[in-house]
Amino acid sequence: NAVEAIMCTGAVEVTARTPDGQPLALGRRTRVIPPRLRRFIMHRDVDVCTVAGCVSRYRLQVHHMIPWSQDGRTDPENLTTLCWFHHHVVVHGYGWRVDPRSPIGRTRFIRDGRHRHTRCHDPDP
Repeated sequence: NAVEAIMCTGAVEVTARTPDGQPLALGRRTRVIPPRLRRFIMHRDVDVCTVAGCVSRYRLQVHHMIPWSQDGRTDPENLTTLCWFHHHVVVHGYGWRVDPRSPIGRTRFIRDGRHRHTRCHDPDP
């Protein structure tokens, strides 16, 4: 039956949580987002890009809002889900960065003056 099949081939995943219900934060221990935390963030963000007005579900990736290189933490409150375009083209191509003051689920970008990528058209010269 279905229950036996699920129990035979399924897996149980446990997410450690703090007393207030937040998943366990990793802080500055690692830049890499572990699969369990990545799945939690994507589930929290309803498996859709969090950029205001974007509804893409294509090649979603979890991104540090405050970059690891700038002392950003690998904690749920510093992670957001971006589609491939917003992650690779807007952030890493055009040099914009996520505004950490963005409302939850309505990510906005601000210009990062330190980064210019010459291979991409800059939408705001």
